[in-house]
Amino acid sequence: MAHSITKPLVTLSLIGCAGALAGCAHQWESLLDGNLYTRASMNRYPVLIVAVDGEYSTLTPRRVDSGVRKLTVDAPPIANFREPVRKEFEFKVEKCVRYWLAAQRATSLTPDFELVIDHAEPIAGCTPYGERVESSVVPAQLDRPRAIPTPKQVRSNP
Repeated sequence: MAHSITKPLVTLSLIGCAGALAGCAHQWESLLDGNLYTRASMNRYPVLIVAVDGEYSTLTPRRVDSGVRKLTVDAPPIANFREPVRKEFEFKVEKCVRYWLAAQRATSLTPDFELVIDHAEPIAGCTPYGERVESSVVPAQLDRPRAIPTPKQVRSNP
């Protein structure tokens, strides 16, 4: 009687292990994160990376391969609106780099936004497909988002 119960349990556990190992067969190369790395920039908001190349997922950060990717991104809604603002971008992903992406708006009341790299850094110990890759992106050499001029505030002394 005990033998008839253990055989299906062993079979199910082997199938479960095989499924878990099959999920690890593909090695991603880079990470896309929609959280803000720094809060120092005005009118910069976190984004939700809805889809990469048409594949929808709720995982954060998103694990992706290098190359040009089509990103579907949601920015938070502006004041008095409920729906997020959704846009699509083409984004070049380098090998072994973690990107923090953000929505940059001209003002806090402008729904339109540009996708910017809030920060990027090499992933330590990254070896996609078993080969060591030298970092092709140095964070200090990334193109910085262009500054959006803001009006000067005049202070009055009481």
